[in-house]
Formats: sequence, structure tokens, C-alpha cells
Amino acid sequence: MAFWQRELLRDGVSMTFNQTYELDLPKSGLLGSLVLYIRSTENANALATLRKWRLIDYISKIEIIGDGSEVIKSFDGLEALAAAYHDDGVEPVSMWRTWSSVPHRQWIPIHFGRFLQDELFGLDLSRFDQVTLKITNDATSTQFTTDITISVIAYWLRESAGAFAGYFREEVWKSWAPVAAAVEYSDLPVALPIRRILLEARPGVDTADAKNNSSMHRLMNPIDFSFRTGQTRVFYGPLEVLGHLSTVELRRPVETRGNINHAQGYGFESGVGYAIQNMGAWATDADAIATVLGNMRSDVQDSAQELGYVTANGNLAWSVRGHGYNHTVPLWIAQKPDLSDLIDPEAMKVVKLDITCQSGTTVSGTSRAARNAIILNRLVR
Repeated sequence: MAFWQRELLRDGVSMTFNQTYELDLPKSGLLGSLVLYIRSTENANALATLRKWRLIDYISKIEIIGDGSEVIKSFDGLEALAAAYHDDGVEPVSMWRTWSSVPHRQWIPIHFGRFLQDELFGLDLSRFDQVTLKITNDATSTQFTTDITISVIAYWLRESAGAFAGYFREEVWKSWAPVAAAVEYSDLPVALPIRRILLEARPGVDTADAKNNSSMHRLMNPIDFSFRTGQTRVFYGPLEVLGHLSTVELRRPVETRGNINHAQGYGFESGVGYAIQNMGAWATDADAIATVLGNMRSDVQDSAQELGYVTANGNLAWSVRGHGYNHTVPLWIAQKPDLSDLIDPEAMKVVKLDITCQSGTTVSGTSRAARNAIILNRLVR
């Protein structure tokens, strides 16, 4: 009988600020997923005016590399969460909060199959001499009081009658700095069948107010996606339409939540690229009755939400719904059980993806300039 073994490979090891933590994985075994559990403690109110107010914002790179050079996974922390969200259909467990000196918690699932506990696809470690997990952070003691602590949990398929049929390689295949009214032309690679294409559109942000300088939608308008060198058009239109369609096709909106005491007038990143609904309730952090309550602005559609009024004590318990989890929207997802809807880029060549940045879009930012990316999930048999 096949079953899943959950093994704690590392528990509570320290990841030094602004360094890369490396872990060599076992030499053999059928590995379905890794789950990373990271935590640290915030310096008192150090994140109150920053764009990067969550621990996950400081995970700048996650890589899983085979035999020193073969990319198996490569993305940053937010992109890893987006991949897990689109694999599992739920937001990874996150403790997004900031006030005083509170602990931060984040779970990061990384799947080598299509989802958690996929018995057909995963990573056979015996096919490599060595597979290494690398996690890089850019946090400092200015933001957090202690080094980041990490635990690594492995999901092993045990006593299986057969081997995996392959694993899914996922990476930021291409990223670029968008230019207003300019087109970014891309011919997708032909080497491997494509299971999923995620489009990522991160707006520019200024340090002065931590707010977006444009909507994510303006960074990709229009999108022209086609097979056979343009002969077969698959999608043409703005990212806004694609985002709304994703909630219909996947039968779920994106929803995030957290607790925050941010400086009034500053934006805080919600993880929802385009907000359709938002709500907030002021919560105290002590046994006391608050006579004047803080609140949340209700007219903000961008991912950077805003506190309308902040009181001396307490925090805002907030929730945001919409589309574009961590500024990603799926352009293509192979969803059939037999994967007959994988894109065969050799048979469909050339698979073209041309993306225009809307005229008049502000792409600059003193905290972060705008960035577009194409994230590919491809089958390695």
C-alpha cells in the first residue's frame, strides 16, 4: 500500500540575515513536496512605513538545483506562494501581521507534482547525484530582532508500486522592466511541455507612501498569446479581463487577510493584485475598551491598501478579495487529469506571447520599479 511519509528534515535551524541557507537533500526517494516553515520577530514598529512589511517579502530567492546546474525550481518567496496557490487552490498558511514586536510566521509549500500528495508526478532523487535547496533572504536586524528560523518538511511517497512519471520544473523564465507604450516580444521555449503560464505584473512603489504608482493591469495591456506564429490566437486582451476570467474559470476569488498597525497614509501590500472587496475591523491588543476605532479605506482597488484612520493602540484586522494573487494571473493551466491539454511547444511552434505596457503608465518607483515576468511550469518526464 502506497502512503505519504512526512519527515522533518530540519527543525528550527537559523538562517543568518542577508545570507543563503543551503540544504543537500537525501540521495534517493520519491519526493512529492517540500514545505518550508519560516519565522522571526519584528523589531518594534520597524515595518510601519515599509513596502516590505511581511517576512515573506524578505525571501528574495528560493532555488532547488540538481547536480549543481539543473534548475528544478527558481523563484522568490512571493512567487513560490503564488505557485502553491495555483497548485492547491488555497492560500498558503500565512501569519501576516505587524505591530509592536510581534512574531511573523509563513508556510511555503513547494510541489514537484501537480498538487500536494500527487502520486503520479514528483521528484525521484535517485536520478541525480545531488539535489540542493537554497533559500536567500535580504532581511537585516533593522527589521527583525532575531535571525530567520526555518524548518523543512519533506513529503515522501513510500511503498509505491511504480516510479513517478516526471516532475514539474517551475521558474521565472523571463522578467523585464516594462516601458510605457512598448511591446515585449517573447517566443516560448520548445524544450518541454508547458503545464502552466503565470503572468506577473508588479507595479512600481515609492518609499514616500508605500503605494503603487499604477495598477497591475496597466503593465500588461494588451496581451497577445498565440500558437503557430500567430495563426491561432488563444487570448487577446487586457490583464484586467484575464484576471476576472481567472476567478470564473477557477471558481474562486483570491482572498487574503491579516492584522496590521501601519502608519496612516501609507499603503500596505495585501497580496491581492486587484481588490474587488475589502473590509477591516479595529482590534485592540490589550484588555481595554477603545472609544475611538481605527478604520480602513474602502475605495482602494490596488493591492496596496490603506488605513484611513489609526488610533494609538490596537491593529486593523483586514480582509481583501479580488484577483491576482501576489500580482500573478494564470494565462494557461492544463487541468485535465490525463494532462492532454499540456502545451506541446514544438507541435504548436512558435508559441508567441507579446505583452504591451499601456501608454502613460508610471513604471518608476523609489522603493521598487515596476517589473513584469513570465513564470513557466513545465513537465520533465
